[in-house]
Amino acid sequence: MGIVLVNMPFLALTNAGFVPSNTQGLADRLAEFVIVAFAQGKFYLLFAFLFGYSLSLMLRRRTADGLRRFRRRLLGLAVLGIGHAVFLFIGDILITYAILGVALLWFVRRDDRIVLRGAAVAYLLGVAVLAAVVVSVANGPQGAEGSGFVADPASLDASLRGSFLDAAAGRLASLPGVLGVLGALNWSFALAMFLLGLAAGRRGVLASPQKYAALWQWLLITGIGIGLPGGLFSALLTVTGHESATREALGAAVGFATAPALTGAYIALTVRWTKRPIMALLEPAGRMSLTGYLGESILLSAIFCGWGLGLFGQISAFPAALIAIGVWFTLDVFASLWLARFHYGPFEWLLRAWSYAQRPPMRIRMRTSMPPDKKVDAYRNKTTDAMMASGGLRGTAPTAPERGRGGAASKAGSNDSSPGMSH
Repeated sequence: MGIVLVNMPFLALTNAGFVPSNTQGLADRLAEFVIVAFAQGKFYLLFAFLFGYSLSLMLRRRTADGLRRFRRRLLGLAVLGIGHAVFLFIGDILITYAILGVALLWFVRRDDRIVLRGAAVAYLLGVAVLAAVVVSVANGPQGAEGSGFVADPASLDASLRGSFLDAAAGRLASLPGVLGVLGALNWSFALAMFLLGLAAGRRGVLASPQKYAALWQWLLITGIGIGLPGGLFSALLTVTGHESATREALGAAVGFATAPALTGAYIALTVRWTKRPIMALLEPAGRMSLTGYLGESILLSAIFCGWGLGLFGQISAFPAALIAIGVWFTLDVFASLWLARFHYGPFEWLLRAWSYAQRPPMRIRMRTSMPPDKKVDAYRNKTTDAMMASGGLRGTAPTAPERGRGGAASKAGSNDSSPGMSH
């Protein structure tokens, strides 16, 4: 749900994001505050962590077949991402994952000390870039509205009010600049979480969470002590800073710099709450998070773009947030109904078929009981499904039929040891 709320302003309101014209009411400002404080910059990091974690299982043995599937998967993500960015949502994250995923080919051959040092360097580089942006904005003109990632939001807004092809042409023209902005501001943090996920996957922290109780406790304390205050302060600066470009930039910088701490707390809470009933409700959306992620853009584009209902820029932040939440719940119900008949979501099946160069079985023919040696891996999967359902992106983690075949991903789920692990 987090991803759809973060993307909502750019899909429904304006490519400048939250601005005074769409946050005039108290409910609108409250919606903006909650989204900035608790979701913005947090959930793409959560998925980056899970991306690194799941790919560490795929690349565990580093066989020629595994590396080939990995490269095909990254290419598939890139193609889906470009299509998503051009035809649905300019702020696509799949392109980022595909590009940064290449770095794992180098890090997967290194021990955990190098991987963790790489994560630290990537994070510090991201903080340095944010600081440079704040200084640059402070020395520039003030009063510019919005905190979007599009250089000319008004032009792209006009394109989105036109036909489907008009919208696609507008996004295509804006895409190079958007990739530059997202690369400068987000890629370092995403790479850091990739690498933390890689290290965590080697140790099997989600396969055997009971062994890491101290880690979950530390993540919660860090999230409450650093991530939560940082998110709240960021939201306060953002909500009250629309007339000051410096204040708005500082708010975004604080939010992104402290986001990893709150993301870590979300991971810890999900691990602790895996067996709670609410997680069972979230699990279907987690298993179909790639379909959910793209589906959210499809539905919101149909509602707001000119080729659909044409509501783009016609409503304020609060009702747009309610529509986004409704879209998420609709897709969650769809996932439950779909997975009662099929092994994979539509886009998950497509990506897997491309990655493995063969058509995997789609329809569920019969249900079998789970062997005892798969229970640990099932626990890990429920945890990752719940994490991804809270935000809305999947497509890289092993799925049920794959685990059931006892492949490398399945074995990795029940084995915490790893070649190259530094103790």
